Amino acid sequence: MNGAKLTSWAAYPWSLLIRIGLFLLPLGGWLLYTRLAVAHAAGQSNRGDTGLGLALLLGLLVLVMLFGFCIDALVQLLRRRTWNWLLDGLIIAVLLMPFGWVACNWFGGRDSLVCGLPMTVFDAVIEWLSL
Repeated sequence: MNGAKLTSWAAYPWSLLIRIGLFLLPLGGWLLYTRLAVAHAAGQSNRGDTGLGLALLLGLLVLVMLFGFCIDALVQLLRRRTWNWLLDGLIIAVLLMPFGWVACNWFGGRDSLVCGLPMTVFDAVIEWLSL
């Protein structure tokens, strides 16, 4: 080692798990809350705007997570922790995918190469979550 600083994932093995948890736990909590809210609204005669509220809550959650992961990616890049900022970049790409899906549908780019793969992946995730 000769005094060289460990910058691989082995130096900070818990940091990758923390990032994955910080990504999955809020989305899992939102999914649980969504299922409970939809089940509660289904039993009422006036359902209101449950879906709109859930969509706005998800949008706010994603924007807060994007802001946090972008700042963390910059910090990890400055500290030269490669695995951490690569994982942050992957999480940011996943968080931006719904915005790309809306943009591709809005502008009719579903058949283009740029929109084809993300649209297919996002549609598969929607079907897998049965949303």
